[in-house]
Amino acid sequence: MKSITIIGATGQLGLPVTKELNKKGVKVKAVVRDVDNAKTLLPEGVEIVYGDVADKNSLKEALIDTDTIYLSLNTTNWDEEAPFHTEREGIINIIEVSRELGVNHIIQILGIDSSNPEFAVKGLEYKTNRIRKPAMDYMKASGINYTYLHCSFFLDSFPVFIQGNEFSIIGNHQYPMYYTNTIDLAENIYNTIGNSDTYNKSFTIQGKEGMSFPDAARIFLSEFNAEVQVKEYPIEIIHQLGLPSVEEEQFMEQLLTYVEQLKEEQISESTWKVLGEPQLSIKQFAKTLVS
Repeated sequence: MKSITIIGATGQLGLPVTKELNKKGVKVKAVVRDVDNAKTLLPEGVEIVYGDVADKNSLKEALIDTDTIYLSLNTTNWDEEAPFHTEREGIINIIEVSRELGVNHIIQILGIDSSNPEFAVKGLEYKTNRIRKPAMDYMKASGINYTYLHCSFFLDSFPVFIQGNEFSIIGNHQYPMYYTNTIDLAENIYNTIGNSDTYNKSFTIQGKEGMSFPDAARIFLSEFNAEVQVKEYPIEIIHQLGLPSVEEEQFMEQLLTYVEQLKEEQISESTWKVLGEPQLSIKQFAKTLVS
């Protein structure tokens, strides 16, 4: 039986992946900060243990008897001077404990922007990659086998853009993206577990349909909720949204300005040979969310 320990199992992307791997018969252990909350979210059969990436002692307990780790973490702040970032100091803590315990393999999800900066046609930099880079360098020098999964935009996030009968898109998104989803990602991860052909390598995770964000949203909505209409707004509207802080405004503006000039190309055929081809179209995945 395949087994994996997941850190970030209750997050927006981590939760559906955890559920899918559990369905596939993988023995899953979830390392979480809030055990009671995790028990309400995760399916039966998933072992739930306490662990905090900021606390190495808790990780030493949580990661006992672990061979393979999957990291589904996120950075929402690009202040390089901050003393702690989950995807920097947190992952370095995980690596140090893993090395001590003899963990064999760490899999991590990242954005396609971190592997293919040439997709940024205006030469912009996604600043959160500065946060992630020290931990990535530390991982590569650690001696632990690693696999990086560099993912395109997730269809799972589409419902978040819906308010009432409107799917709100901020920015001028004219370039194609090859949208992925957590069902196909879970299959990729399943095929990574125990697979030495994936050790110390990076893979691009994309779907097969390349199109602009507005066009993808319309196709998604045709299956998810045909009453919802796509509406596009300029970047400047961010300053009218009433976000809680200037820092959040700046983060969203930098993110969306970067994404609107991201022009993907289909480069994941080599991934499909090792981890399997994507199975779901945009419409097919939308249907899984309403069935």
